[in-house]
Amino acid sequence: MKNLDKPKGTNSQPDRQQMKSLAFGMVSDISRLLANKGFGDQPIDIVEALVFAMFVIADTYSLAKPEKGQAVEVINGFYDDMQNYFIHKVIIDDHKITDVTEIESVAAQFHDLSRSRFAQYGEKFKQDISDPMALSCPATVSYLLDNLFIQPITKPEKLQLMGTVSDKVLYFWTGCVQNFKQR
Repeated sequence: MKNLDKPKGTNSQPDRQQMKSLAFGMVSDISRLLANKGFGDQPIDIVEALVFAMFVIADTYSLAKPEKGQAVEVINGFYDDMQNYFIHKVIIDDHKITDVTEIESVAAQFHDLSRSRFAQYGEKFKQDISDPMALSCPATVSYLLDNLFIQPITKPEKLQLMGTVSDKVLYFWTGCVQNFKQR
């Protein structure tokens, strides 16, 4: 199966384990934040939340590490780890899917989505940081909110969430950069 069960080097395992833990923590924080803001009954696309968390972690890791080639290797391993977790834990264990063709199809979809969203979120984040007047990351958060909910939220609901979610995203960003610089 594509990118599943590949042997991985052990040099980056501690960083990748921490990255995986941070990703799940971010998804949990986002879910809790939405529930606290009255959106707990509106289902979210958990894959989108996970892919967004993966983007934040990968971007901050690459910013924090001076050796870019090594950082890219660790990030690629992290993405493969997350895909393996998603396929084995969610698709195979939780959803009890056993058809190899279907599993490979889902794995390919997750792979493609996580990589394409990395580019899309990256473009939105570049827009945000290129605007000296932006105090947060409105383009990035707007894009997240557009893709996060199973049923799209209304414009007033989106506006209601923009500030709080932006604050949380900035919290994630600064926390991850500081954490990765210390390691």
